[in-house]
Order: sequence, then structure tokens, then C-alpha cells
Amino acid sequence: MKYSDTGAHYDAIIVGSGTCGATIARELSRKGRKVLLLERGENAPLKESLLGYAKVSNEVHVTDKLKDLRAFTTGGTTAMYLAVADLPPIEAFRKLGIDLTHAFEQVREELPITEIADEFIGAQAKKLGESARQLGYDWKKKLMLVDQSKFNSKNYYEVKWKARTFVEEALANGVTLVNRAVVSKVIHESKKAIGVEYTIGKKKDIQKAYGDKIILAAGSLVTPLILRDSGIRNVMNNGFYINPSIGLLGAVSGLSSAENFCGCMGAKMDDDIELMDANFHRFLFNVGMLVSAKPLRIASYPKHIGITVKVKEPVGGELTERGRFHKKLTDADFQKLNKGVAAANEILKNAGAKRIFKTSLISGGALGTIKIRQHVDEKLETEYHNLYVCDGSVLPDTDRVTPTLTLVCLARHLSAAL
Repeated sequence: MKYSDTGAHYDAIIVGSGTCGATIARELSRKGRKVLLLERGENAPLKESLLGYAKVSNEVHVTDKLKDLRAFTTGGTTAMYLAVADLPPIEAFRKLGIDLTHAFEQVREELPITEIADEFIGAQAKKLGESARQLGYDWKKKLMLVDQSKFNSKNYYEVKWKARTFVEEALANGVTLVNRAVVSKVIHESKKAIGVEYTIGKKKDIQKAYGDKIILAAGSLVTPLILRDSGIRNVMNNGFYINPSIGLLGAVSGLSSAENFCGCMGAKMDDDIELMDANFHRFLFNVGMLVSAKPLRIASYPKHIGITVKVKEPVGGELTERGRFHKKLTDADFQKLNKGVAAANEILKNAGAKRIFKTSLISGGALGTIKIRQHVDEKLETEYHNLYVCDGSVLPDTDRVTPTLTLVCLARHLSAAL
């Protein structure tokens, strides 16, 4: 390997431009800090298309057969998400010594966090909700990160908040963004982080950059690898969680619908089983049918209604010596899934759905790979001074929520202290 030591020095180096990295970069740039933002993906314009998704999507095995989907692009996985905005688990973080109250207040003032208005909810989602409530489920709207003031019944993708908007503001404030940057490890001296090593694209030359603060925001499946390769050996000794999920879809005769904001409603069966609206707008439905080998269903999109079953499974698994994440689902996990599937099937049939089928099992996101008060302290600082972690790695497993809003708040909280 060749080394290229440019001697570049920054107030902060942020690894990853997803939700946390983008937020921290913007907040530090507002303070006039000199910031280097390293992103593994490219910076091409985001497009909701088969080619656009194919260019940024990446899958990682988290069980023998189950993969976690992520996006390599400026702004991270918000390029492909549904924009559901569960409230951050304030109390769970307070018990860990982190008070997100002020950060949440700031974020709620700034971002478009609201329920989807009735006039923007399609007939498919309404039909599903009516059926669920008839059967006694507490089916209600969820908060979403959607700017409905700009919605025109066609731009479902464009009106979703994306972390890339924060990156763009950070760049306007002077932040340096390097794309296709793959960080291999943190440079440290005497238990103090002083920089990072990385390569760009397929080039083998190792670049070095130095900073007063190093923030790992590369995601829960990358940050532990960087920490381990940087000499911190106790990461991932308690496993992780994946919230396995499965979808059910069926066709309702006579139903005709406008498109939908998928995930805008749902209900909890109990603490371990959640049911969510899975009525996608047309593009995502088409993708789902292709992935599920159901291409003939594409033509009957307006008749289809869908529901997702998500279950809570115990924290477990490991990061192997070869850098692979792995865990096994138990019989108890599958029993929860089967219970949820039975409920979803009942709701769909009550709505008049026929030709119901199940999608493949998916990961709800591999999270919680690093533990607060074990691998990082209440300041999110590792055993290396000035090295911080802020991404889905540190989310507690006690209160499992769709993570985007929580991560924005956590990043705001950390930014205030840097």
C-alpha cells in the first residue's frame, strides 16, 4: 500500500453522511468549524427509479438468509426510506445519561414532522385502516417526515425529508465532502484519536486526514468494523437486533385508489409485534412485485392493499473475525411472526382481499451494535479520547422505534457538545 499524507487538518472529521453525519456536519459548519465529511457512496442526483435505487443500494447478510438493506450515497439511507418518524425514546436515553429533550424541541421546530392529512391518504390505506379498526385494532396515524405543503399528488419521493439537504447546507457553509471514501481505521496516539485513514474508490493509495474530533457516523454495520480495526476489541460483544419483518398483500375487487404514503398508519398488537400500513405508491409497489416475482400484479396496483408485520427479537449474534455480522432467529421469533401474519391475514380478508401472498422476510434494520455506557460513555465518546460514535450503532434495544427522527435528535445533542 502507498500512503498519501497531505497533512490536512480539520476541527472535525465525520465518517458517513447519513442522518447523523449530515446533521453534525451542518451544525458544526454553522459554528464556523472546519469539517471534513467522508462518504462511501457517490454524490449523483437522487432519483426514485430502478436504476437510481440500483446504483445506491447495498445489502449485508445479518443471518444466513436475511439481509439488511442500506444506501451508499450522500445522505445515506434516507435516499430510500419511507419517512416514518417515530418519536425518540426520551426516557430510554435519559436512563443512559443522555437528555434529548432540548434537541427534540429544536428538531421538531425545524423539520416537517406531522401526520399525513386525510386528503393525501389513498383509498387502499383507508380501506386497510377501516378493516383493522373494525376488528378492534388501535389503528392510527403515524408521524412522518414529509413536507405536505409541497405535495402535488405525484412527488411522493421529493417531499420526503432527506439527510442530503443538511449536507447541501453544510457544503454551502464551507464543509469539505469527499465521496467514494472508504475509511479503514482511526489514527490514534496514546489513546487519543487524531485522524483517519481512507482510500478513494478503487485506488489503493491510503489517504490520511487529521482532526481534533473524529465522529464515526458510518452506520451500525460499518462503525463497529472501523472501531475493531482501530484497536478497540470489545465492540459487538453483546450482539445486535434486526426487527424481522414480513409483508402481506392482497387484491380487493372494485377498489380503485390514488397513491399512498406507505407506513402512514399502524397499530401494536403487543410490545413485541407491530402491524404497519404497507400501501406503497406505484413505483415502490412495482419494485416490490418484481422482487417478489409477481410481475403480473403490477397492472392491478389500484386494487391491492398491504400490511407489514414487524416483530421484536432478542439482542444477540456476533461480529465474526472475518467481519461478518451473524445471528439466528429462534422458534420464539417465528412464533411472533406467525401470530402477526395471522392477524394481518385476518385484517386483509375482512377488507375483502383475495389472492393474498406473503413477501420474503426482511431485516427491519440491524441496530444497537454498540452499547452506551459500555463501548461509549454518556458523551458518546469511545475509550479513545476525541473519538465519538453517533449512528444506529448506539440505539438502545429497550424502546425500538423507526430510527430517523431519533438519530437527528442524537446528532443535534452531540453537536452541541463538540
